[in-house]
Amino acid sequence: MTLTFEELKSNRKKRFAEFFAYLLISMIVTMTSGYLLNQFLVSPESRMLEKKVISLNHELHRLFEKGRHYSTLLRNDHFPKDNSYRTILQIDTLPYSLRDAGTGGSASDATLSLGSGMSYDLDNLISKLNRQLRIQSGSYELVYEKAQEHSLELAHMPAIQPIEQKDLVMISSNFGVRSDPFLSHDEIHHGLDFVAAIGKNVYATGDGTVTFLQFSRTGYGNEIVIDHAFGFGSRYAHLDQILIKEGQRVKRGQLIGKVGKSGRSTGPHLHYEVLYEKKPVNPAFYFDSSLTREEYQKILKLASN
Repeated sequence: MTLTFEELKSNRKKRFAEFFAYLLISMIVTMTSGYLLNQFLVSPESRMLEKKVISLNHELHRLFEKGRHYSTLLRNDHFPKDNSYRTILQIDTLPYSLRDAGTGGSASDATLSLGSGMSYDLDNLISKLNRQLRIQSGSYELVYEKAQEHSLELAHMPAIQPIEQKDLVMISSNFGVRSDPFLSHDEIHHGLDFVAAIGKNVYATGDGTVTFLQFSRTGYGNEIVIDHAFGFGSRYAHLDQILIKEGQRVKRGQLIGKVGKSGRSTGPHLHYEVLYEKKPVNPAFYFDSSLTREEYQKILKLASN
């Protein structure tokens, strides 16, 4: 009897197929087990928390998009308008590099935020918007204060005719050099002469305080001087009547006197001057001759109220 050995060669393809089949079956069993565990063994509280996490993630994205919208609104709407207001009010404009309110910091800060990169980005966006809004709020406060000052200054500026257009016959003498009506030489005429009938109304041309009120020895006759502040003043001369008191505060369009021919005058008219830093300037540069009768009446009504 002879003992013999036969070498068996392994089939690599068969072994690989068996291994792959085993791996596939293991994955199927694992996934099925996980699904069954999740459906039947995981607590309702865990499933509720999972839903909340998903909901919070959606909310993070929604808030981030809303923040980006507000950031765009600031840059494209509020920043340009604010700089326009500053230009009008003669305030230095704010550069966009300052308005962007950028900050610096360590890159490791990202690791300190809760959750994913979205929560970190949202936190950064909210912080930036907060800084930008503080800058914008401060700028608007300054613009508002300057606008109030500008409005007050405009209200005090002598900016209307002292006699209503319907009562005005003509302007007989302009500001500057003219021939003296009583003498043969030229003189400097410091105002405008508004020709109107005796007794026609004379109105304050801007808000202010009456500082001079008497019969003038310089030829102006019955004279009123109003201090409008901000460097401005106005004079009303040759009046027939004076209807206010010294020290009284008056409003633009308020009735202060009546046209006359008192003092050194050839006929009934109002001599009207505008003073800046106590020096006469051309009144024509200040009053708005384009005002309609209705607009002028509105100013008078506001003053009377």
